[in-house]
Amino acid sequence: MSIKADLASLEPKTEFTRREFVVTMLAVGFAAAVRPIAAQTVLHTDEKGLIAGEVKVPVKDGQIPAYRAMPATGTNFPVVLVVQEIFGVHEYIKDVCRRLAKAGYMAVAPELYARQGDTRR
Repeated sequence: MSIKADLASLEPKTEFTRREFVVTMLAVGFAAAVRPIAAQTVLHTDEKGLIAGEVKVPVKDGQIPAYRAMPATGTNFPVVLVVQEIFGVHEYIKDVCRRLAKAGYMAVAPELYARQGDTRR
């Protein structure tokens, strides 16, 4: 191989087929979607005018922990069940509950994997 051929192999590819483009974009999108969650949440909805915090939800054989947020005044709020991510009910999920409560809902996020032990390891 010549030096010219070696240098040509180092240059970035500038032309893609439609298939190559789609496959590349899918891979980039997937990589961005599965990146680890940030240690800090940028958004934080305050609890002013809300009742928010940890609660226990009764189940057939005991209780499971959950996070609940709802307006401090009023009754008969529509209920929204907030499903956790694989990482459990972390600060972002709690913030989603508080935002829904600010909009007039009672939001509950149960720890769905509580019976399996700590999922944060």
